[in-house]
Amino acid sequence: MISTSLLEEKLHLNGYGEDEIASMLPKLEEIDRLKQEKNAILLAHYYQIAPIQIIADVKGDSLALALAARNLVKDKRMIVSSTVHFMAEMVKLLNPNKKVVIPDMSASCSIAEGMNGATVRKIRDHFPNSGIVAYINTTAEVKAEVDSVCTSANAEAILRAIPGNPVIMLPDHYFAKNVFADMKTRGIDNRDYLSYRGIENGKIALEEMNGTVIPLDTRKENNPSRDTGVCIVHEAFTPSDILLHKEQGVDLILAHPEVKPEIGRYANMVGGTKKMIDYLKDKPRAKNVLFITECDMAAPLREAYPEKNFVTPCRFCPYMKKNNLDNVIFSLREEEYEINIDPLIANRAKKSLDRMFELMGGKI
Repeated sequence: MISTSLLEEKLHLNGYGEDEIASMLPKLEEIDRLKQEKNAILLAHYYQIAPIQIIADVKGDSLALALAARNLVKDKRMIVSSTVHFMAEMVKLLNPNKKVVIPDMSASCSIAEGMNGATVRKIRDHFPNSGIVAYINTTAEVKAEVDSVCTSANAEAILRAIPGNPVIMLPDHYFAKNVFADMKTRGIDNRDYLSYRGIENGKIALEEMNGTVIPLDTRKENNPSRDTGVCIVHEAFTPSDILLHKEQGVDLILAHPEVKPEIGRYANMVGGTKKMIDYLKDKPRAKNVLFITECDMAAPLREAYPEKNFVTPCRFCPYMKKNNLDNVIFSLREEEYEINIDPLIANRAKKSLDRMFELMGGKI
């Protein structure tokens, strides 16, 4: 059981006032009690509100949470995934024999909504010899149709290692362009590399590295629910957001690779959530750090580096914020809402995850 004094200390660190802390403490203590009673483990993504991260057994990015669950739940009966839906699916894929629940089943993701299995199959029909790589922010249905998944940490390595020609990355167009830009600086092989732009003028649009767009015919009823598979949080950042903070004085700028490429060019480092934390380990002189990603990334950054000042234009993910202390309590107490995946889809999706580990030599 976590002590009340430690909870208070961590809430203070994240800027909560006395009245807020007084209202949160009973809920956090109830979550801690229910975890023990239900023999459950609570996972929280870095974009969850700070109190959920504080009371979680493990916090991290999507893949880290799934792997942590697989390594830590041997003696646990239930996993509560305080994340968005595709991440809870990841936890279930890697822990098929455990009960996995999510506080809000409608907690989706704009990237995941921008791709579906039918669109992957149509791309495959046009490019039967391709190597198709899906960003990990995709549903199990999409993972079941691709050759491998990738994370923000290993995307370039997976793209270089995957067999096939062309190599196609989907669904996040900005993420792919940022990865491709890094690849070009180090040189690429003689294969064609394409990224998925979205549905444009009723057609599937793929883009070559030189910007040429390749349209593919598709049926409207087979299209994803969103025309583009980009992050609605990261695409909202603008150059003026960065310039305003630069004028006020910052030592370093960190940006997530889901931002538009023109935003990434302002940053000292472009990388995923864990990479942001790791990058600062050898930057003791950087006192004022601007981070360009979801606002609640401040919680793990402040915990890791309490001596630094972290600032952000602060964009919140409406999907991530569907989870709160009240529905985490409900999820634990009632064991709702359970994640179930069709076994045929689950088996094929798991293969794309296994393929990623194989291509990485067992490393992420």
